[in-house]
Amino acid sequence: MDTLFLGFAELEDLVRNLGQASNVLIAKKFGDNFFWRKHLPDDSNSNLLGAYRTAEPLKSFFFPSRETVAVYPESNTATFEGRRSTVLLGAKACDLRSLSLLDRVFLSDDFRDPFYADRREKTLIVGSDCTEYRDCCFCIALGINPWPEESFDLSISEIAGGYLVAQGSPKGESFLKAHENRFQPATPMQLDERQQRRNQLLTSYRNKIAADRLPAQDTLQDNVRRNYQSPIWENRAAECVECGACNLVCPTCHCFLLEDSTRARGEFARARLWDSCQYKSFARVAGGTNPRKRLAERVRNRFAKKFDFFPETAGFYACTGCGRCSEACIAKIDIREVLKELASV
Repeated sequence: MDTLFLGFAELEDLVRNLGQASNVLIAKKFGDNFFWRKHLPDDSNSNLLGAYRTAEPLKSFFFPSRETVAVYPESNTATFEGRRSTVLLGAKACDLRSLSLLDRVFLSDDFRDPFYADRREKTLIVGSDCTEYRDCCFCIALGINPWPEESFDLSISEIAGGYLVAQGSPKGESFLKAHENRFQPATPMQLDERQQRRNQLLTSYRNKIAADRLPAQDTLQDNVRRNYQSPIWENRAAECVECGACNLVCPTCHCFLLEDSTRARGEFARARLWDSCQYKSFARVAGGTNPRKRLAERVRNRFAKKFDFFPETAGFYACTGCGRCSEACIAKIDIREVLKELASV
């Protein structure tokens, strides 16, 4: 399906109508950050998409921080029936890349997570171009352009007078066909304007990355491998306070633990909770044995997983350059500085 045009007023009206049957979430700005919030009737056109990624990672919608996955006896186990569909309006490229990784983990041929799958199937993901970037952002240093290129149902880009919209999945194509009366074919001039806006942002962004002096992306895996026994990990561990914030805000971190608890009337529940490889208990096994007792080993594990294990097994880094970990770190450990340090040794 060709790229289509939608006017400002038409988008606002469309979002309002979608809200009658679905939960419509937009990226709304509070202070210097954008946060996912439910669309309200008084939200204006200028506040629908967000200029850059939200503070919360997109994984929160499909892989909640705490979720009951089983209740015993089985006759009382909750079902997915009645869960409303969701529209996420304004997902950015770094989070869309993270879904490629999460889908690989939770929707693989060997194991298909029914909770994750249900949420993915009931969510329409509308990606949008970044029109700004934060100081901590470095997605393009990892080969990710700041506009939707993967894992979206629809993409939307602002231009003069409205938006250009394109489908990225059968679900998105079906949506456009169902609302085709609202759209017009995009003109060559409008397509050129979208590209000009993207190029303008990319030029500025590249200048920023050049000033940051980040190592080339094709060197990162080797840098981590050859520094496996480096004192860098001990030095960084001396700064880390083991809060786990870097893992919790990361859009790709997906480790979890299971917790059993009792309920009323003789029921038992099993919950899935986010885990962090920075926690001392992360690698502990039955009998109390812990192959990663030392924090330096756990700090190293985080980088090895993102920049060595996933490139080796999946063909791409498990880091999207969103910079959330650097913002959240109490100890002010900046992932970019660690990567530069690894490259300098």
